[in-house]
Amino acid sequence: MAAAALREQLNALLNNMFASGLVDEQFQQLQMLQDDGGTPGFVAEVVTLFCDDADRIISELAALLEQPVVDFDKVDAYVHQLKGSSASVGAQKVKFTCMQFRQLCQDKNRDGRSCLAWYYI
Repeated sequence: MAAAALREQLNALLNNMFASGLVDEQFQQLQMLQDDGGTPGFVAEVVTLFCDDADRIISELAALLEQPVVDFDKVDAYVHQLKGSSASVGAQKVKFTCMQFRQLCQDKNRDGRSCLAWYYI
């Protein structure tokens, strides 16, 4: 009974994540790989690796954006890397935000409504 209730809560959470656009069909593909391969914890492991990588990239971005002269090519490279990682796990909102951030990097303006404003949101 407790397992069924937990499964129901998990399904409701996943449905909400899809409905809100937080994740996309790529996340479903990860789930199917787990189900087909019978590897318990596969999705959790992949998402954990993504989170660890994202944390590292965001730390690098913070350091770059705090420099008096920002190397926007490096910033863009890190944001591009984060965009790719997020797309591979189905983190749709992160992917879309990275796309917007990359557009701001092209302006090479870290103040106002650009990179720093985005970063601190």
